[in-house]
Amino acid sequence: MKAFRAIAGILILLFGLPVAAAPPVRPGIDIAPFGSQTVWPVNGQLATYNGRLQQAGIQWARFDLCWWSLAELTKGEFNFTSPNHPGYQGWNTDAAIADLKARGIEPFPILCYGNPHYDNGQGPFSDAGRAAFGDYCYAAASRYKDSVNYWEVWNEPNLEMFWGRAPHPADYARLVAVAAPRIRQANPNAVIAGGAVAGIDLAFLETAFQHGLLDHIDILTVHPYRISPPESINGEIATLRARMAVYTSRTIPIWTGEWGYNTWWSEVTPMGQAKCLGRMMVNNLSIGIGNSIWFSVHAFQEISDGSDPEWALLDYGLNPRPSWQAFKVVNDRLPAPVTHVGNPLGGSFSPAVSNQRLETFQRDSERHMVVAVWQARWPIPDSYSGTTTSVRLNLPADATVRAYDGLSGAEVALTPSHSAGVTTLSNFRVRDYPIYLDIQIPDSARGDVDGDGVITPADAQGAFLCYVLGQCPDGVNRDRADLCATGAVTPRDAQAIFRLWLGLPPDCP
Repeated sequence: MKAFRAIAGILILLFGLPVAAAPPVRPGIDIAPFGSQTVWPVNGQLATYNGRLQQAGIQWARFDLCWWSLAELTKGEFNFTSPNHPGYQGWNTDAAIADLKARGIEPFPILCYGNPHYDNGQGPFSDAGRAAFGDYCYAAASRYKDSVNYWEVWNEPNLEMFWGRAPHPADYARLVAVAAPRIRQANPNAVIAGGAVAGIDLAFLETAFQHGLLDHIDILTVHPYRISPPESINGEIATLRARMAVYTSRTIPIWTGEWGYNTWWSEVTPMGQAKCLGRMMVNNLSIGIGNSIWFSVHAFQEISDGSDPEWALLDYGLNPRPSWQAFKVVNDRLPAPVTHVGNPLGGSFSPAVSNQRLETFQRDSERHMVVAVWQARWPIPDSYSGTTTSVRLNLPADATVRAYDGLSGAEVALTPSHSAGVTTLSNFRVRDYPIYLDIQIPDSARGDVDGDGVITPADAQGAFLCYVLGQCPDGVNRDRADLCATGAVTPRDAQAIFRLWLGLPPDCP
């Protein structure tokens, strides 16, 4: 992706040759699937906030584009850089997006809110109002077609305070049906998010689905705020996916487009907020959430008297809070490319731990894994020191395992031992936030598909089962089964492994 952009720039500079626009970056593949809400482009400290995002390795920023009512003060005319409205003259969207792009942060702007020129400033309900909103979307997507590919249509249309009238899911679906083609008309590469509901509002969404919402969007966003464990969304997400499948055969990713934990709540301390952030990001990735956006980078005085930064990653002095540090650890330990792979290493606890979670993620290859281990406990007092147990993983003897604390990022000392293909981490303290086990398996382990430290006919059989079944069964490592490194496990790999057992060269092509 970076190489594509570099080549395109050279061709234009040297020869003036037109080059197709770079495709949109992909969360979890090209850049990390974790982001944050950032401040409005009118904020005088925007660059400082964005700098803090960059320092934490955060690669997505969601924010309000210049609101429709500000951008179109004069009917039919659009101004995204200096709206002539008291208190908003410094709202410079050009500068905000340029600053994000310069920092390697992908903009994810929201096209939002009513305009008093149309439908009384409410969520559009007339054809004329919807068409005018489509013009606003086209103007924005056209202006930023070289720097913005991801767009979200409205924010929390299921709340009257944002829709401007009683929520109307059918009208929202109709609005998206007009806005989406206009965005794609301006930028054929555009990726369009919709839904954007507060909570996981199944009633609102189902009605919107019935009126065609899923026909027009590429991503469904939800904002699952709650005073309960981050893992409690899992059943709701499963239900949401099932309802989506009723209305479309397309696989539409779900993002948590906005979500956080407020330290003004008595249940959540600043340390508790950091624990929730780590658990949210790791759990979301484990259940296939395509991108997780934290709310928010800045102190957001909504409930408190201004003494508490509430949702923020930063305090009022723009200094990092514990949640900022936890976010940095997430990005350090799970950078792109990263994908959830279940439990291919047969990870287990002995003895079992209450509310235990163990999720494995593949980094750049199947020889580089990260196993996140935590307790999905609630409540989350600062005083909780964890539970001691042993963690067992099916690994070859020469695999390396290092552990990192999910709050501080500091390396955690381990007491490992290895026997019969199993690495045991004794006296391991499982906490109510993720501990990350970074595991690297050397190439010398190829062929030892069951990880017992020796190559036997059983390894050849395991590789053959990978081929027959189309996927490797539990306890069989696909990367080690792909002995000939072709990218696919074939009967040739099984034959090569059997030759290794006989003491012969593998004879790979």
